[in-house]
Amino acid sequence: DLVLAGATPPSADDIAARAGVSTASVFRYFDSLDDLRRHAIGRYLQRYDHLLGIPDIGEHGFARRVANLVESRQQFYETIEPMARLARSLALTVPELDDALGRVRATLADQLSEHFAAELGGLRPARRREMVAVVAALTSYEAWEQLRRHGLDRGAVGRALRTGVEQLLAP
Repeated sequence: DLVLAGATPPSADDIAARAGVSTASVFRYFDSLDDLRRHAIGRYLQRYDHLLGIPDIGEHGFARRVANLVESRQQFYETIEPMARLARSLALTVPELDDALGRVRATLADQLSEHFAAELGGLRPARRREMVAVVAALTSYEAWEQLRRHGLDRGAVGRALRTGVEQLLAP
């Protein structure tokens, strides 16, 4: 909740005040501030885990599958944005967070393989991995954030992502 309110990253004193306990009490339950942050990020991702999937994965025609992918990713990224920024900044120094981000990225890439199996099926394994990696990068949180920082609104970001995926994977 502190991250959502703009306290990024919240200090131990901020956390203690929000919880109505002393700062020392916070560390009775967590080994360090990084340990507390890992737990908070984990709980946050669990709270929004239902947004991680692609609706009707692998079903429908190509254009609708592309639209479903882009809409689901945008909804997920908009929801997790404050915590995603914090997690990425902490992942540079907290190996467990870097590993967790890697697992999320692998899950998202696996979804792409399933969702676009028809378009990827005829490719040799090495080429298929390359295409999945490129589409995963294009539809990643980092790409979404960069497009937003370029001043694109939600609609423009969606159009750009749909166009990119369509250009890469068009049957």
